[in-house]
Amino acid sequence: MWAGRSDGREWQVAPIDGVPEGSGWAVRAGSGLAVELPGPHELQVLLRGGDVDGAIGVFLFTHAVITENPPHAHSGYMKIIYVLDGRYSVRVGESTFDASRGDLVVVPRGVEHTFTTDTGGRMLFVCSPSGNEEYFIARAELGADARAEDIDRLDERFANVGPVSLRGSGQDGPAD
Repeated sequence: MWAGRSDGREWQVAPIDGVPEGSGWAVRAGSGLAVELPGPHELQVLLRGGDVDGAIGVFLFTHAVITENPPHAHSGYMKIIYVLDGRYSVRVGESTFDASRGDLVVVPRGVEHTFTTDTGGRMLFVCSPSGNEEYFIARAELGADARAEDIDRLDERFANVGPVSLRGSGQDGPAD
């Protein structure tokens, strides 16, 4: 994690271990951890749970058009999604609704959910407790050509954190 401090002239970025105990910090636009994933999206981790005693994980998801996104659930945390740009069709449990810029979506722990977008867009995800951001970092490390059995092992490792797919073993897609 990186922390930012201003010296009065420009913004300085330093490793989080350089922040004095009890001090806050800022993550400047564009300075999060860029995570390369397969599929029509970009992910930038803004806050890792390890930096805040596991309380939350925060990341930005930028999506291209997504016409299909199999439903999934997360047993280890709840998720708050704030739509920054674009239009989304969202299903959370039995509720289906549209969400656009400025809308907030609440996904309770363990509830099946999915979304699609015909415009593409950008969402801010806040997960509590943290861990979802670590799943995506680990998934990116597997690479775009990851074998199904490697994805299955990753899913097992993050069984209480990462997405619990409701679509069959070994498949991978734009699930959040």
